[in-house]
Amino acid sequence: MNLKRFAIALGLSSAILFSTMSFTSCTSKITEEQLAQLAELRKKENQLNQAITTKLSEVPKLESEINSRQAILNDCNKDKDFIKTKLSQWPNVWPDYNPNN
Repeated sequence: MNLKRFAIALGLSSAILFSTMSFTSCTSKITEEQLAQLAELRKKENQLNQAITTKLSEVPKLESEINSRQAILNDCNKDKDFIKTKLSQWPNVWPDYNPNN
């Protein structure tokens, strides 16, 4: 029984020793390739942020354009409704007008 415990303890301690040696032997240094990739990604991020800012500044201009076009459409619809009502009253379009007077 003692031999079994000793073997288990020896195995666990050697596994712990091996894992600590293997984890501490690796350094976490960044390579030149990774630095270049990181710089490229940062450049892309700046470009995308600038594109987003540009598009966000265009939104109010587009909204004002839509509003002006909507106002023009409303005016056209009013004129169209006026013409439709006058056409429905044809030939007596101007009831106040009497040609005999």
